Parts: sequence; structure tokens; C-alpha cells
Amino acid sequence: MTSRFSENMPKSKAGQLADLLRSRLRAGEWSRAMPSERLLADEYLVSRTTVRHALAFLENEGLINACESTRGGRRVQGDVVGSPLRSATGRVVFLTPSLQDSPVILEQLSVLRELLGSAGIHVSVKESARLGMLKNPLPTMKRLWEDYPGVVWVLHKMSRAVQQAFADQGLPAMVFGSSFAGVGLPSIDIDFRAVARHAAGRCFAHGHRRLAAIVHRTPLAGDELIVEAVGEECSRRGADPPRILKHDFNRARLLDALDREVVSTSERPDVLLVVNQHHLLTALPHLLRRGLRIPDDLSLIYLNNDPAAERLSPLPERYDMGDRLLRRLAAAAQSCLGGEVPGSALLLPVEARGETFR
Repeated sequence: MTSRFSENMPKSKAGQLADLLRSRLRAGEWSRAMPSERLLADEYLVSRTTVRHALAFLENEGLINACESTRGGRRVQGDVVGSPLRSATGRVVFLTPSLQDSPVILEQLSVLRELLGSAGIHVSVKESARLGMLKNPLPTMKRLWEDYPGVVWVLHKMSRAVQQAFADQGLPAMVFGSSFAGVGLPSIDIDFRAVARHAAGRCFAHGHRRLAAIVHRTPLAGDELIVEAVGEECSRRGADPPRILKHDFNRARLLDALDREVVSTSERPDVLLVVNQHHLLTALPHLLRRGLRIPDDLSLIYLNNDPAAERLSPLPERYDMGDRLLRRLAAAAQSCLGGEVPGSALLLPVEARGETFR
């Protein structure tokens, strides 16, 4: 018999995590298998030991099968999915290549879950780095759609092929970021074209003529808009085309490119434009370590902002959005769950002065 004292005792981390995972299981988020211990540990910012103890609770309750491998996810018992919790107010699935490549995504998800959770809407996360690399992702996506019926999809850093497949199927979906030209999906994004033009214009106004930018190697719609806008501004001013460094998440390759294209070259750029957080966190310390004085030898502008950037020294010149983007995304998801088709939104951030531009 459980005593009243034990009922009122605060739960351990593993017990609290078990409650969260149990809710997601019964909501039908994982109809076949759960994510691996490593992914769960990364998502909830706990140790794998805590995850293992939480999964043991669920195993004892008969919700998941016994562990076959710590690398794979636990199999879900068939009678878990379809329980009463599945008919919640609504469900949103956040589809992204990875949560590990940019810590800011975890912070954004936390805010989004809080905003939608207050309206009874559950936010699930599905990571699929492979999906964006497939030339024909449709077979994989069909299985994904079967696993998550009746949800609203939020697509983050997905390829043109993935965006187009959602549009062709007519599924309730929106893009968190920029949608590719010709893809008929609503998008909620920063107006990166306007930001890039503004940043490039400031560079030329301060006498800078050689511009460089770091963008994703895998084509992303927002990055393409930035490259186009900076190129157009350089052409309009009679300057050389911008030097574009295309990189994903390989640190060693980015450092090598910075040494080759920025540090050691006789035609060093005057300004480096950085779009993504992981590129900023790699590039700024490395350039300082190589002896470049920022902004005396090289100016740097971050075309975004996040808490990690605000802790750097020198403080980057940046463009701040606050929480307006996530609030607009939450409102769009709610309207989509209500059967409406939300409109696209391009929001203008506020220029935030820092210490990396002169």
C-alpha cells in the first residue's frame, strides 16, 4: 500500500521524465518505436542514466517493450496508441533535420511548446536528417504521414523536395523559415532579403567593398535569399561579387575554409556576414585565435540573434527578433488546427548594435 506521505513526496528526475514520455506515448506521438536514449537525453537535457530509469518505469507499466539495444528506440506496445489522450485539442509535429546542430532550436521549441500548450496543443518533434538528402523523399514521407495522422506540420530546414511533397499532398503544413519559390506553403520567417540588403548597405556606407558570407552547404531557401540580396547590392554598388563560404556542421572544414578564404588570403574580405548560430560560434573565436582584430582587421555582422550570441565577447553586431517570430508561428499553427489556411509572414528584426562592426 502506498502511504499518503509517499504520494506527496516530490518525484525524481526519472519519475518526472517518465510522466512526460508517458503523455507523449498516449498521445500517439510514437506509434512504432521511441527515439533512442541518446536523442531523449539530448532533447530533455538529462543524463542517459536518467532516461534509462524513466524508460524502466514505462516498461514495468507495459507501455514499451524491454530494451533490445540502447542505440535503437524502445518498441511501443500496440494498445498504447489510441488511448483517450490522443483526442487532445490538437497536435503539431515539428519536423527538423536535427536538434543537435543548433542549440537555439531547443530554446525556440521550449517557447513554442509553452505558447501552444496553454491552448491544449501538444507539440511533438520528429528529427530526420536523411529526409532532406533524398532526391525522392516521397516513400519515406508516406510512412511518416501514416505515423502522424491528423496533425499540423511545421517544417524546419527541410529541402525543396520535402516542402513540395507536403504542398502536393495538401496536408496542413507551414514552413518555419523560408519556403522555396513556387512551393505553395505558408511560411513564417524573418525577412532575410531585407536584412541582407540593410547589412550590405551599411557595409558600403562605411567604406567596405569586399563582402563574404557563410551559409549552409545544403541549399536553404533563406540562405539563398541572402546570397541573392547581397549579390544584388554588390552589383548595384559596382563591387566584386560576395565571397560565399558554403558549410554545414563540419567544424574542421569550416575552420580550414576560414583560414584559406579569410585569414591567409591577400584579398581578405572587409566584412563577414554570418547567418547561422553554429557558424557564428565556430567562426568568431577562431578568427580571434588566428590573431585578427575584430572589427579593426575584419568586421562581422550576425544576421540573426539568440541568447548564445549575446554572451559572446566581442558582442556581435546583430539583428534581433525577440519572441515575435515564435508568437506568429504559434498563432498560425492554431489557425491551421482550426481549419484555416494561415497567411505567410515576413517579419523585420531590429538592428542591435554590437562590438564587431566599424
